This record gives sequence, structure tokens and C-alpha cells, in this order.
Amino acid sequence: MDSPCSETLGPLLYVTPEEVPVRDLVRRAIESTRGGVSAVILRRKLSTSWEFSELVRHFRDNVPRGIPWLVNRRMDFALDGGATGLHLPESHPPLPRIRQRVFQGFLVGVSVHGPEAAEEAVREGADYLIAGPVFDTPSKRPFGPPLGLTRLKEIIRSVSVPVFAIGGIGPEEASMLRSTGAAGMVVMGALSYAPDPVAAAYALRKAWARG
Repeated sequence: MDSPCSETLGPLLYVTPEEVPVRDLVRRAIESTRGGVSAVILRRKLSTSWEFSELVRHFRDNVPRGIPWLVNRRMDFALDGGATGLHLPESHPPLPRIRQRVFQGFLVGVSVHGPEAAEEAVREGADYLIAGPVFDTPSKRPFGPPLGLTRLKEIIRSVSVPVFAIGGIGPEEASMLRSTGAAGMVVMGALSYAPDPVAAAYALRKAWARG
């Protein structure tokens, strides 16, 4: 779906992993932007506040100008660091309360796993959604089977904001996603562990365009 939000974030979002050291993570994320990553979500659920603040500071000071970036869960770091927005899990504080504390144009997104949660998040004021996992991915197997493309389409049709797909996405999967109406894709493993993140990001963008 075309919207100011999807134009801002673009079709390829990189969400950072837990275990990669901060400087290596930032270097890899920045290299990925040269291959076509259009936005970055800083996610570090297992880190201390100090470690997360170091990630935000180091990324902010080195990210190329014009690359939007968001912070997962931590509104304090998102606002203090000058991030483009905040990304929240499906279970999150009321969005109207969050809107009272952020500036105009600050993006707020929510992860969802079905149409009902998607509709609720949009009613509360979410600017965009991340739906998944769409494809099989080892890290999400304990939480049940993947959504699949049919369920993803149901989520997309149920809301009026951009929906990005996440979970098990490589070039082959990326080429399938465009026909669903997804605004783009969110990846972690395909870029975090690739020998050449520039080439990996380029392959994902090329597959998306081909789809």
C-alpha cells in the first residue's frame, strides 16, 4: 500500500539481532543500506539499558543521512536519540497515551499476528504494521506455524495502513510478497549472518522488484 509512511520506510527494513556486538552490528546495518536496506529497526530486548543506549548512540552517530530508523519498545531511547519512530509488540501500552508524548510525524508501528490484532492496532492509531512470521523460521517455531501468504493477505485487506511482512524471508520469499499487497519486508537473519550484507540486501531488493 502506497502511503507517506511506506514511502518513508521503503520496502526493505532490517531489524537488528540480539547477539551481534554493537559495533559489528552497526557496521553491518550501515553496509546493508548500501545494498538497498531502506530503514532499520534497533531491537535489543536482552540488553541492559546502558547497552541499548550505546547501540542507539553509535547507530545515530554513524547512520547515513536520509536512512530512517526506529527503536523497538523503548520510547525513551527513540525520543532522546532522535529516531524516526517507535516499534511495539502486539501487547503494548495504549497508543493514544504514547501519541501524547511524541512529536508530529513520529511513526508508531505494531507487530501483529492476525486480522483482529491488526484492526485493533489501527483503531488505536498505528501508522504501520509488521505481520508475521509469514514463512517458517527457526526462532519462531515454538510459537506455532507461520501465517503463510493467505493469512498475510487477510491482514493486509483488513486495514488501511501499510503492512510489512516478517519471518523467514530470503530472495525467493521476497519475490512472492509483492503480489500480496504488502508494503515491504522486514528481515533479520538474511542480513545479519550473510558474508556480504551489501550483496544480500541487493538480492532482496532485486527479488522484491521482480515480484
